[in-house]
Amino acid sequence: MDVEHSEGAEGGQTVAHAVAERGSRFGSGSSTASLSRAREWHLQGRFDDAAREYEAVLAREPDRADVLQLYGVVQYHRGLPAVAETLLRRAVSLAPGPMVLTDLGALLAGTGRPDEALKEFEAALRIDPRHVQTLVALANTQLEMGRFEDALRAYDRALDVSPQALDALTNRGSALRALRRYMEALETYDGALSVDPHSFVAYYNRGHVLRELGRHAEALHSYDRALAIQPGNPAMLSARGQTLVDVGRLNEALASFNEAVASQPDFVEALYNSAVALERLRRPSEAIGRCERVLALESQHTRAMACRGNALLQLKQYDAALSSYGGALQIDAGSVEILCNQGTALRYLGQYEEALQSYDAALAINSGFAEAWGNRGNVLLDLHRHEEAMNAIDRAMAIRPDHPMYWFNRGNVLHAMARPDAALQAYDRAITLDPGYAGAHFARASLHLVQGDFTRGWAEYEWRIQDPGGEQRGRVFKEPLWQGHESLDGRTILVHAEQGFGDTLQFSRYAELLRARGANVVLEVQPALGSLMASLRSVVQVVVAGEPLPQFDFHCPLLSLPFAFQTDLHSIPNQTPYLYSDAALVERWEALLGPKQRRRVGLAWSGNPAHLNDRHRSIPLSTLMPLLEMDVEWISLQKGVREQDLAVLDGSPIRSFGDEIRDFSDTAALVQLLDLVISVDTSAAHLAGALNRPVWVLLPEPPEWRWMRDREDSPWYPSARLFRQSTPGDWRGVVDKVRTAIGNLV
Repeated sequence: MDVEHSEGAEGGQTVAHAVAERGSRFGSGSSTASLSRAREWHLQGRFDDAAREYEAVLAREPDRADVLQLYGVVQYHRGLPAVAETLLRRAVSLAPGPMVLTDLGALLAGTGRPDEALKEFEAALRIDPRHVQTLVALANTQLEMGRFEDALRAYDRALDVSPQALDALTNRGSALRALRRYMEALETYDGALSVDPHSFVAYYNRGHVLRELGRHAEALHSYDRALAIQPGNPAMLSARGQTLVDVGRLNEALASFNEAVASQPDFVEALYNSAVALERLRRPSEAIGRCERVLALESQHTRAMACRGNALLQLKQYDAALSSYGGALQIDAGSVEILCNQGTALRYLGQYEEALQSYDAALAINSGFAEAWGNRGNVLLDLHRHEEAMNAIDRAMAIRPDHPMYWFNRGNVLHAMARPDAALQAYDRAITLDPGYAGAHFARASLHLVQGDFTRGWAEYEWRIQDPGGEQRGRVFKEPLWQGHESLDGRTILVHAEQGFGDTLQFSRYAELLRARGANVVLEVQPALGSLMASLRSVVQVVVAGEPLPQFDFHCPLLSLPFAFQTDLHSIPNQTPYLYSDAALVERWEALLGPKQRRRVGLAWSGNPAHLNDRHRSIPLSTLMPLLEMDVEWISLQKGVREQDLAVLDGSPIRSFGDEIRDFSDTAALVQLLDLVISVDTSAAHLAGALNRPVWVLLPEPPEWRWMRDREDSPWYPSARLFRQSTPGDWRGVVDKVRTAIGNLV
């Protein structure tokens, strides 16, 4: 997120200073008055007025080289470089002095002809080898050409003649900075400030050097001193914002960028940097708006396209993100960062092989790009190619051995390989490197919980609400958080759902424990669960998310209740049912189903596609076809069916009711009429368990923490039976076991 700035502002345009430097040299003869007015207006920036007076002098004295030179300078400022060049060349032909040659050279440099400019400077120095303005103009041009050693020698020659030449000092610092001779650059800027304690450019560029040295507090001090000299300077505000980003003060950085944009609305780099700050602050919609403003000004701004892609990823608009990355890569096909981010979008779209190709393209350009190796490992983990995933993570760690994210990724691979002790060590290492790494804490919590270590697991699980970028980040209320110690007798507690439907169904059972503590319970749930939750065994006030909340004394996220109650394996509140189907709805569904001829079994084969683990937990309907040969009346519990499953469903014996299932109360009534529910790890399984209906849960390897390891039953749902993959991704083996079990039932 670097911002490019012109660093030689006090000496980069020698042409601009010609009139000031020669104000006392000219003015004799009959044109004295006109020339005096011309110089005054020239210095005031009234270039049109100055031009008229110069023309008046030249009308009387057409061969005055000094006036031709000044007139050429003013024409340059009026945006007429070709006219200016003609005038300056004529002045040179009449009186080839070092200053007019320097002005001509500066004009040539300013119009993109640096090699020609150097020839004019050399001609001036042959006349006067110690001409300071020429030496500085020569050095400035060499600096712009990237000839930093040559520029440094020219600045030193100028300073030998005039040790306090401010523009030579400030721009010498820029040459040293370009050569990474940072301490010498600081000394030079300090020298400039001893000449002029109010030099904006010296403070400005001094801040750049300090930032590159990692001395961010000092850099901010220099930038603030520069802003005190030129308040509201857009480039300075943007540089200050950059430094605030470096130290993680994103809100302050955004304020600085916003001030720069307010001062100069078309300042592209400040707009872009503000977009990046907004994206990192997880304000993606605003970031996209800023990116669009950048692209309206510069349609080929690749970094803005990439930033827009990153923001779209946050919004889970993966197709749009992919399109934005694609546009950026059409302009800059060799950007490893954009190729890597494109791979991430492809991964979220389930296009895993294409994602690998994108990472491989980035690594073909830069094999030392650790992020691409790490992300490649994540995709290989998705594909259950665990050894390859571990190799990719190892490559990332060889490049950045102390990066906490790679230890976290390593832990994920080890967990998938059923090596919990090694996975725990990897998560521990990630947390040692970054004690505030919420994702690693959350992963460690899941590992403890899946192994039945609830004491450590619930405490660590609280990290989920501390992750500002997490799916379960906590809500803020003025009322205190209830943590299990405070008395609830006669008090009202708000319990708010925080994750998916299944989580709400599973943990709503804790309302009864709160009531036993004497609490009045307000349970805020997702709209689709509102009517069902009114059936809870314990009396609660149900509020649908988005509705006004009543007054309350405490609040608690729903999934923090097991921690507050210090739940262990022996104290899980597993008395079921704790939810009940509505009798009128049961009667309605009984009529819809008609007379029962055979055993009725409900099927739920896929969950929310936005779930991070959906690819592992959901099953294509075609995979379940061997079950459909059994002598069973199959009932779909899917409210929505994915496009790839529609044709299979239409050709199957499964009865599907689609829009007849309006919310979870309908599903509960339907489940009440079934002999068995067979479900993947989604809300249908939790609903059946909460209703105490027989349910078989089909689980991936590794399973989510709530289903634990190596058991066929669930301590949360007495009516549940668990069917697990023997190897990751092997659903056919699970289907075979379920088919055998159904055969035994029939």
